[in-house]
Amino acid sequence: MNYSDLKESATMAIDTIRANKIRSGLTILGVTVGVVTVMFMVSIIQGLNRSFTTQLEGIGSNIIYALKFDSSFGKVPTQEERMREDLTIEDADALRREMTSVAGVSPLQRTLSETVLYRDKQSDTPILFGVTPYYEEVHSQFVARGRFITDLDLKYRTNIAVLGKDVVKALFPNEEPIGKDIKIGGRPFQVVGVMGDLGSIFGQSRDNSVFIPLTTFQKYWRDIPYPTMVFTIIIRPTDRSRVAFATEEMREILRRRRGVKIDQPDNFFISSQDALLDIYNQLTGATYLVLTAISAVALMIGGIGVMNIMLVSVTERTKEIGIRKAVGATRRNILSQFLIEAATLTSIGGIIGLIIGEIASVLMNKFSPLPAFVPWWAILIGVGVSVLVGIVFGLYPAWKAAKLNPIEALSFE
Repeated sequence: MNYSDLKESATMAIDTIRANKIRSGLTILGVTVGVVTVMFMVSIIQGLNRSFTTQLEGIGSNIIYALKFDSSFGKVPTQEERMREDLTIEDADALRREMTSVAGVSPLQRTLSETVLYRDKQSDTPILFGVTPYYEEVHSQFVARGRFITDLDLKYRTNIAVLGKDVVKALFPNEEPIGKDIKIGGRPFQVVGVMGDLGSIFGQSRDNSVFIPLTTFQKYWRDIPYPTMVFTIIIRPTDRSRVAFATEEMREILRRRRGVKIDQPDNFFISSQDALLDIYNQLTGATYLVLTAISAVALMIGGIGVMNIMLVSVTERTKEIGIRKAVGATRRNILSQFLIEAATLTSIGGIIGLIIGEIASVLMNKFSPLPAFVPWWAILIGVGVSVLVGIVFGLYPAWKAAKLNPIEALSFE
């Protein structure tokens, strides 16, 4: 089929649609609903993927961390893991000395929440972190004013604190916090700094935090059990391409320090942000399958509508088909005419569905907490799927029209 034949068939298809507006509109509606479902699925998952990746990059895309047990999503530590010896500040110091591919090492310990008081104001939700001076560099999180924790604070286990912005708002709405005395877990601390804007990760504000020297933390909060308290060593390799090499370096040093023999498994756990991303992709992969099945059902319903309408169209236009065959139209001409008509119907429905999906994505970003994003390839897929539905479900009616006997078609009433 050449271009002129294709153009003629498309023109005839559009004329048929105009002549049967209601019938064509109902057919288009079925496909539109299916494409909107596809677009909704893609926009939500892509929006979540984009948000998740952005948040991971916010805490460092090349971060590697070590704990004494496997902290994978949904995994509960075994009794053997709970009984393992904790990682230590000395382990972190050894990693800093011996690793050749590391830009920074930051040991930290944290509790999920701690009560912080200032006069008559109180905050019960801050996460309390015990950190070292290396925290800022490794995590790319810096004080906005005042100072951060120093080596002297670690050495003398001083009772000083650096507050996140949310804690400052709760305790010091109209005052400058630096230099003020607060109580953390009933113990007196002096505020020496305020962190810059840390943002949030997975819906959890990182600004709702209090930072104190790690040695001070271990002096007061040493006996809190997991999961309330976790000790972690976090490293940042010199380059993202060095993550795998740095991981193996880290494993070798920790195995040696913890006395693990060659034939024994690690008695600690090492992971990275890439591992978190892999877990997330596994979760969204299952969601993709479910939503794809729902979308397929919606498109199938639209496709059945297309087939039904096209069969009716073939019956109504039997005499027209006979005339076209009588003046020289081949089976291929008739087949292509009806296939193009079906594809035109569904492509119009697909384009309308794409427009509705894009508008819904914009409104969702503006008025709901769910992120939505429609990538360019999803638009191509939406148009392609709608055309494919027309071809697949229009094939039988088109084949039926192409096989009509011209003499019988001319005498059809």
